[in-house]
Amino acid sequence: MDDLAILFGRPHRAPEGEDRFELEALAAEELGIESFAIPLDPVVNGDAERALRSLPRPRDRRWLYRGWMLREDEYTDLYEAMAARGEELVVDPESFAETTYAPSYLPLLGARTAPARFTESESIDEAWEIACELGPPPWVVKDHVKSVKEAWHRACFVPAGADRADFGAVCEALLELRGDAFERGFVVKKYLELGTLPGFLPEGRRVTDEHRLVFWEGQLVAHAPYYDVDARLDHPGQFADLGRLVASPFFTADVARLATGGYTIIELNDGGCSTWPEQLDPRDVYRAMLG
Repeated sequence: MDDLAILFGRPHRAPEGEDRFELEALAAEELGIESFAIPLDPVVNGDAERALRSLPRPRDRRWLYRGWMLREDEYTDLYEAMAARGEELVVDPESFAETTYAPSYLPLLGARTAPARFTESESIDEAWEIACELGPPPWVVKDHVKSVKEAWHRACFVPAGADRADFGAVCEALLELRGDAFERGFVVKKYLELGTLPGFLPEGRRVTDEHRLVFWEGQLVAHAPYYDVDARLDHPGQFADLGRLVASPFFTADVARLATGGYTIIELNDGGCSTWPEQLDPRDVYRAMLG
């Protein structure tokens, strides 16, 4: 299967401005890459086969998923429905899970990321116990997949001096804001102070010096500032080995400059579900895929 095509997936009633897939489709067309869009509603409702009915007849394509975030079981269903057509998704379900769920990829990162602990439930008491194993706060709290950093002080950050009640309030807010999308359990990470840049984020924090890196088939093929600011990533080659450590052929890594110098790896993400930063030209990624 050598014929690469892009499979865009979004909900039927996706909010305006929530993704940039139109721009990516134009980039793919410019480079001669086929692309098609499917509705994700059937996928999340357990009927992935129906979501694929609008695709052209099978032709031994390798499909690169680019779409809204899916749970592991939903992505697996999509993968199997594509296989039933005689075609395949580039990223298999095991690789998808490895770069989506923090407990899967944190051991790969070791000391290059903040110390972390996690639970397999929504128990705040259990989350407090594992948080205390990290030493005193400050901490950052998320679920196995996402944080709510846009509500930083309410549902993400636990400041120095916080007690059990303060911690519980942050966790309750995280559960409330994530709702049915809350994934599996809590992840608590030791807070590391990041280097900052001029400007402020909507939640009132200073803009941090973060970058999103894109990996394809073991190679670092593109990177750009996470926020739309003037920022430079020093020595991007220092992260090239992630392409060998991580089994997935398509993933992203978010890295940030530390206030004390050097860099830390914030998290990994599946490449198909990652949003490209404003300054990342999708043509750069797709050219690399074409070799």
